[in-house]
Amino acid sequence: VSGHTDWQERRPFVKKSISFFCVLFLIPLFVLSCVPAFAAEPDGQITVRARVEEVVSDEMASTSYSGGEITTRVLTLRVRVLEGAFEGQTALIRQVFDEISLPSAYPAKAGDLLFVTLELDEQNLLVGNAADYVRDLPLALLGGGFLLFLILFGRQKGVKTVLSLAVTCLVVFGLFFPLAVRGINPVWLSLLCAALMTGFTLFLVCGFTRKACSAILGCLGGLSVAGILAAVFSYAMRLSGIVDEEAAFLRFISDEFVLDFKGLLFAAIIIGASGAAMDVAVSIASSLDELAQKAPDLSARQLFSSGVVIGRDIMGTMSNTLILAYVGGAIHLILLLYAYPVPFSHLINRETVAAEILIALCGSMGMLSAIPLTALISSLLHHRAVPPISPGKSP
Repeated sequence: VSGHTDWQERRPFVKKSISFFCVLFLIPLFVLSCVPAFAAEPDGQITVRARVEEVVSDEMASTSYSGGEITTRVLTLRVRVLEGAFEGQTALIRQVFDEISLPSAYPAKAGDLLFVTLELDEQNLLVGNAADYVRDLPLALLGGGFLLFLILFGRQKGVKTVLSLAVTCLVVFGLFFPLAVRGINPVWLSLLCAALMTGFTLFLVCGFTRKACSAILGCLGGLSVAGILAAVFSYAMRLSGIVDEEAAFLRFISDEFVLDFKGLLFAAIIIGASGAAMDVAVSIASSLDELAQKAPDLSARQLFSSGVVIGRDIMGTMSNTLILAYVGGAIHLILLLYAYPVPFSHLINRETVAAEILIALCGSMGMLSAIPLTALISSLLHHRAVPPISPGKSP
């Protein structure tokens, strides 16, 4: 009892201390995320927002090459620059669609907002090319609707969920990517990020409780299993980590270092599985916490058995969720492979396909491992926390 009273007295101080260190940690994260790693644009070119004032011309052009010709649609647009050193000036830019993108293209029209790359030509006139459409407004509306739904549905828990989501985004986009692109070891970086995201999220949502501690330990245990499997089988399958065009381009971002692509493959597994493992762990921990409060006479063995039974119901849908998420992310690759008659044995031995299978299966096994680990840790913590009931006395 005295130990429980001491914890209750120290709890506000612990919470304030952790919150203070969290703020100290998140501020440099935000600053780091705003610092670009390398110069992004060639000399003499800038990328700015512009509004289309007029479609000057819309033509089809053909370019000959060995064996045939390529047909492109070329629009010449007069735009007004909305930001930067040339704000308020007009420029003539080109928007080009090739035969591949033309069927699903959205040609610009008056009033559209575009990102354009500008430069001065020999006559000192602004010219350039359309880079992409400005999409921040619909994205902001969609994101705002998602956050509003979380708050209205979850209320206080919803607010905590929004805060945990903000912390997760800061850790991933403010810590992992800025440091990984500078050549920091992605293996240790991904493990650190997973630990930070798990700790911040579960302590924020569940409070400083046994439920949060058991969920955190179970989640990290599951991720450790996923990491070990990833390390063993990526070596066994001789995976280089260079599995797509983006990875190939990353080889040339700096002359000072070479990115660790095997480590990045490991990081993809850890970060990709952390959300599902966290979800499963908190579900098991929350269920056993509620069960321990309603039935305090249950033994640790009985709590663990109940946690495993609950986990069996969860793992079927969660495994499907994780696998389908990976399939959705690689849908174009899968369609491309189905479009050509390739023997199945050749298909699964391609590094691109093998890497996707490795990510999906290691992530799923890490998530599944979190179920018994969380159940075991939660049952032990609650068993020690509940005093035994003497015979003949009511609880």
